[in-house]
Amino acid sequence: MSPRVTLQTIADELGVSRATVSNAYNRPDQLSPALRERILEAATRLGYHGPDAAARMLRTGRMRSIGLLFTEDLGFVFTDPDTMLFMQGVAETSALAGSGLTLFPVPPGMDLDDTAVRSVPTDGHLVFSVDDQHPAVAALVAANRPMVTVDEPDLGSRTSFVGIDDRCGAELAAAHLIELGHRRLGILLGRINSNTTDSGPLDATREADVTMRIARQRIAGYRDACAAAGIDPASVVVWASGGNDPDSGRVAAAEFLTAHSEVTGLLCFSDQIAIGASQAAERLGRKVPDDLSLIGFDDVPRAALWDPPLSTIRQPLIDKGRVAADLLLELIDGRPSRRIELPIELVVRSSTAPPPG
Repeated sequence: MSPRVTLQTIADELGVSRATVSNAYNRPDQLSPALRERILEAATRLGYHGPDAAARMLRTGRMRSIGLLFTEDLGFVFTDPDTMLFMQGVAETSALAGSGLTLFPVPPGMDLDDTAVRSVPTDGHLVFSVDDQHPAVAALVAANRPMVTVDEPDLGSRTSFVGIDDRCGAELAAAHLIELGHRRLGILLGRINSNTTDSGPLDATREADVTMRIARQRIAGYRDACAAAGIDPASVVVWASGGNDPDSGRVAAAEFLTAHSEVTGLLCFSDQIAIGASQAAERLGRKVPDDLSLIGFDDVPRAALWDPPLSTIRQPLIDKGRVAADLLLELIDGRPSRRIELPIELVVRSSTAPPPG
């Protein structure tokens, strides 16, 4: 049997230190390109395939992998435009840092023990839009690993946080419709918590079930604008779609508009829901924006291409992913937690206009 090739074998072959060979794999910036190339060529010639990952983990305490927790099925990450843009930012930053990315989907109805959240080791976690009552959040807090929450939950100084001012964004959206002359408004949400896909109207009793921080903040923002304009916030109907995709938005909007035909302005939780709502309006014979104005949230690429193009609240989704990954890498390196709020802006397009009549 051939003797096992190690870092020291390569060092002896080239007459350099073992640390120099190690740097070729772990800290290439410490070597000249020519020296690193010599080391890698010798490693290939001698049959060395790189440092043992398990040994490195034991030595450094690092897995060189970060986790992303979200409460949708795995396919959602690769089909939802908001999430895809966020993931692009995360992937860019983690790749530059030489870290892998492990996905931890915990869709509604799935028991936490049936997931990999507790069993797969990572250096830290990104928690992407999960309400603070979800058991996965408690499990990660108990594990005492570096954690960054994105949009929600907001756990204060225990974690780093990146998000936007959702209340302000919602207020901007509602104020835009009100300035156009709309007084009969409705709110079309997505999911109201991480564990349910229930849809339908939210009366005062059901509104207590809204545990998603973003949903609570946006409801408050929409109502702030109404109150400022002298519109009774209680007159604004709130309706849950049960999901954050066009299909959910289309079904919920059809039910909503059938039950509340008097509504002329629809405040949609996301562009995806707004797209579904515009499809529902068309099927019901209500033309956007002549008969119904609607405004989304996020400004995904499809919003500008939709017919009619969607008015919306723009947030920097790719930058949100980059910042979240940067914050997590900072925590992993032992730096203190930070809170970052990214900018938003109102984007006015063709889906909003003065009310009919």
